[in-house]
Amino acid sequence: GYVKLNTDGAVLSLRACASLGGAIRDTNGVWQCGFSMTIGEGTMFQVEARAVLEGLHLAWDKGFRKLKFECDNTLLIEIILASGAVDSRLTELRLIHNMLIRHWEVHVKHIPQAHNIVVDI
Repeated sequence: GYVKLNTDGAVLSLRACASLGGAIRDTNGVWQCGFSMTIGEGTMFQVEARAVLEGLHLAWDKGFRKLKFECDNTLLIEIILASGAVDSRLTELRLIHNMLIRHWEVHVKHIPQAHNIVVDI
């Protein structure tokens, strides 16, 4: 069956630091694995993209090959769904594209922030 990946990121402008995280759950909502990290400064978009990339790597490395991926960043999801990541100047977007074209099934979906509470930072 499928597992679900949710990711999120946050930027603390006063401290010039960013945090990101993600959770992978099975079809019953049971926690399988996750990640959380603090990184240097970056834009909100970059941090959200990095969270997606880290989550995709985690899912792949854990052997999950059927994935439903959800994120609350509308622009990021639109770019991914329109295949705009392939030629992006942002490294994270190109790497996301490279992850998505591997031999696995990934369904990408935008969800409202209120529904992404499992990883809300």
